[in-house]
Amino acid sequence: MKGESPIVDYLIANFESTIGKYFPSENKEWKDNYNNRKIEHDEPWVTLIAMYSLFGNQENVTENQVDAFNQVLANAGFANAPKFSSIEKVIVEEKLAEIKSYRLFLLEEFKKDVFHLYPDRIKTIEEKIEKANASFEGNTNLDLKIIGQVNGKRTICFIEAKFLSDISYSTTYNPVRDQIIRNIDCGIDCLINKNSNHIDSIENFYFLMLTPKVFRTVKYGGGKTSGINQFGADSSRLYCYKMDEYKSWSKIKSRLPHRKELSDKNWETLSDNIGWITFEDIYTNGVSEDNMIEKFFKERNLI
Repeated sequence: MKGESPIVDYLIANFESTIGKYFPSENKEWKDNYNNRKIEHDEPWVTLIAMYSLFGNQENVTENQVDAFNQVLANAGFANAPKFSSIEKVIVEEKLAEIKSYRLFLLEEFKKDVFHLYPDRIKTIEEKIEKANASFEGNTNLDLKIIGQVNGKRTICFIEAKFLSDISYSTTYNPVRDQIIRNIDCGIDCLINKNSNHIDSIENFYFLMLTPKVFRTVKYGGGKTSGINQFGADSSRLYCYKMDEYKSWSKIKSRLPHRKELSDKNWETLSDNIGWITFEDIYTNGVSEDNMIEKFFKERNLI
């Protein structure tokens, strides 16, 4: 991969002072993968460089950088887009703990109905049932998390980033649990007050899809003019349908039957807080001090 792009070479050579600050301190595995160029495809790099074009190395995030991010959010299809006053931290590839309430719910459902279609998976689940605290999903790798302040309250954005790939449409033991609803479920879990089992500050949680603009659907502001539009770009990915579906709060509620602690008002808020940002909007609004990022995006036909 060396020599592919000046910005890639620069970021690798100056890892700790640039992109190194985007990684959770405990996630040494991902730091090593990036530092040693052991990444499987372009998607993580485009995501990381998009954030670097907005926030640089996160040292003293400026008002202009915050305004740039707010402009990206203004184009994300919200009825009322959040307006950040400050950004505290931007994190890539964070591992989120398994959701215990989902694990227990899935276990009880399996006891009522052997719902999987693969015999080997059924056998594995049956074996897991005999064990205490057996995992039924494991950790979730969140592509991107942005933390900041909106109206004086700590606000979190969970972001699922895709370049040309699609979302996963299943998990190992649940063949119908898609990647978007899994991330939203993880977001809810982060908001749960473990002492009272009540939801806290759901109005300050947002879920965002991040993709090239050509894939964004009309419900979120539409895509860009391109020759591939005639082939149905905005309906070519599973996430196109799922993002449109989750504009309806009742659909999200029905996909998370174990979330008994949420009221209908909570579900409405959650649905209202789903948006769709694009790499092109990030580049257009980003505050970059050099043209290396421009070259990187231009090579990928994003500008």
